[in-house]
Amino acid sequence: MNKEIKINESGITTSEIKNMEVHHHPDLQHKKKNFKEYFLEFLMIFLAVTLGFFAESIREHIGDHSKEKQYLSSLAIELQYDTSQYNHVLQTVTYLRPILDSLYENAKEAKRFNYTLQGKWNTPVNEMAVTYQPSLTTIEQLKSSGNLRLIEDKNVANKIMGYATFVQNNIENSRINDMNDAANTIYAQEDAITNEADFSKKIDDNMQHKRALENSDLYNMPLLLKDSVTLNRLANSFVNFKARTYGYSTVVSKADTLATALIELIRNKYHLNSE
Repeated sequence: MNKEIKINESGITTSEIKNMEVHHHPDLQHKKKNFKEYFLEFLMIFLAVTLGFFAESIREHIGDHSKEKQYLSSLAIELQYDTSQYNHVLQTVTYLRPILDSLYENAKEAKRFNYTLQGKWNTPVNEMAVTYQPSLTTIEQLKSSGNLRLIEDKNVANKIMGYATFVQNNIENSRINDMNDAANTIYAQEDAITNEADFSKKIDDNMQHKRALENSDLYNMPLLLKDSVTLNRLANSFVNFKARTYGYSTVVSKADTLATALIELIRNKYHLNSE
């Protein structure tokens, strides 16, 4: 008995259609993943993200450490300059103290000196700069940029801020003003009661020959007023200036000690070569 075979409009028999329905092509079948495969994929993604995070953290840490060392190297150089200037200040104060004593005697016993302020004493006091104000450039950059956080050693960071605070409170804000006020008092009294013709001539000569202050010509300043009250006021101004130099040298010496200790700490901690 013959089986009935039907052919559809596309020319495919019913039997062929049934066979196609039963036998699917292997490539068209989707194999369902089990939990282990999903877990492994998740683990690989997690490890990739984690390793990327750690790699970025290490890169940032290396960059921060490089910046930290650059800042501290710059700071060590600045501190070295500060200490050199502090020592110059202390040497100048030591040099001027006996000169100020001589000027006190010069004014107090003006008659013995023919009523003239002697150039060998008066010129250095008028010409020599005594004060020094540290710039604190690197420390200010660390503070303003927020990069003080880069200093990993908190002892170093604390000593940096301690030095800056001491300088700002004891040198910048008070002592330098005191020194300048005391010096200006001397200058004002000398301007008021002396003949400065020789002073003017010597200044012109020094400028013409471009002499440094330490090599400038000495100048005498004859006193126009000779009463004891005026001369005593002038004499006391030299004592007052000497007293201010004593107070100023005390804080400068302390700043020098702090700066020197900080330089040594930075160089030892960060293995910086001495300049």
